[in-house]
Amino acid sequence: MGNRIDFGTIIVAVCVAGYAAIMLACVAQTGFGLSAAQIRHLSMITALFIALPVALDFLRPRPDKAR
Repeated sequence: MGNRIDFGTIIVAVCVAGYAAIMLACVAQTGFGLSAAQIRHLSMITALFIALPVALDFLRPRPDKAR
């Protein structure tokens, strides 16, 4: 099969991630009493801290491709 990515797998992953985000927001609002604005700010900060190392890893030159 190789490294093929199935389109159905991508759709399921996006739907599961969306469902998990909705459930986490519901728990944050009802369980912890956070407002929608607080949840939005916290999620943006968290996404930044998760995405920054991933982006830096993609931008880092690989040892096998160095001159």
